[in-house]
Amino acid sequence: MARPKRPPHPMLRVARAHLSKLAPELRSSTRLRLRQLDGPPGSPRFAVSVDMCRNVGVCAYGVTDTDTCPIFACTQRRAIRLLLSREGELLQVITDGLRWEK
Repeated sequence: MARPKRPPHPMLRVARAHLSKLAPELRSSTRLRLRQLDGPPGSPRFAVSVDMCRNVGVCAYGVTDTDTCPIFACTQRRAIRLLLSREGELLQVITDGLRWEK
């Protein structure tokens, strides 16, 4: 007998709400990656990463599938990392062309 499907983490809903204010173009078109962090009290507890290739034509690096792009730092990538507290408060936003996670 198959197990019932696990519901999405509640922090993903909070991250989507923050992302809709910061970068609405990234909110619906890409998938969010959530990581739980460990650290001293007051430090971020969750990191949410999202990225999307802005390349509409031919890639300068010759990559055909933008979802599996092997380039670590690309000028065509729009990437945002949200650092959230345990309560869902937005602590820091990092915007860069880096691929945070695979």
